Amino acid sequence: MLSVIIPTYNEAANIGRLVADLRRYAPPGTVEILVVDAHSPDGTAEAARAAGATVLDAPSPAARPS
Repeated sequence: MLSVIIPTYNEAANIGRLVADLRRYAPPGTVEILVVDAHSPDGTAEAARAAGATVLDAPSPAARPS
């Protein structure tokens, strides 16, 4: 299986189309699409989930060690 990891921030207008295109061109069951969202305020995570991607939350900057 191929894992496609897509980092995102404020991509709600585009992520659904990208996920759909990846699914359309990959044979069924051969790709997992992981969207790592950086706490987008525009609904990117919801749009990615609606398109069938698995969504992971990126760590917030405050949680990263310095």
